[in-house]
Amino acid sequence: MPNDPVNPPPTSFVEWSDEKRTANLHETIAASPDPNSLWVFAAGSLIWDPRFEPTETRTATLLAYRRAFSFWTIRARGSFERPGLGLALEPGGTCAGVVFRLPEAGREEILDALWRREMSGGVYVPTWAEADTDVGKVWALGFVANRGHQNYAGQLPVEISARIIATALGTRGTCHEYLSLLVDALEDHGIEDHETFDLHQRVQRELKAVT
Repeated sequence: MPNDPVNPPPTSFVEWSDEKRTANLHETIAASPDPNSLWVFAAGSLIWDPRFEPTETRTATLLAYRRAFSFWTIRARGSFERPGLGLALEPGGTCAGVVFRLPEAGREEILDALWRREMSGGVYVPTWAEADTDVGKVWALGFVANRGHQNYAGQLPVEISARIIATALGTRGTCHEYLSLLVDALEDHGIEDHETFDLHQRVQRELKAVT
């Protein structure tokens, strides 16, 4: 059930070294159930901004994980003064999103860029999970919330999450803009996520209340 934050908003950054990030990448890829066919599951901004050209794209449902704004973001879409909530996968339920098949050419460079983007501070645990698509199951890499990280907020009440997202601002813009982009991307792919859509509506009401 939703409750108080597991951790308060952090007062410092966590930065992984190049060596630690690269080691994590190699360990993750070595654990792939199907190393000849690498797929990445997109739950958030990867849907509309993957920053690589996939060889194949499918809508998919990730089994055993759900989409959640469950960690503090204090840089991209939040700050120490106005912290936001970042998106992650959480165990339990299902998550509808998009899977991208990585090309063989340039795969190492794509993965390195992906790890620099998603794993700069270790807020995720890269995890292989089965995803259902219209043409069968694939093993896909998803980014699951690291519950042991100082940025982990946990599952907050939706009204609290809406208030935080409505006020957060970081180096890449507002947190509520990110949520709006996510809703647009899901709708573009014909994906229904009632919890995310409800959160978006609540955030919009919060924004109207202060204008």
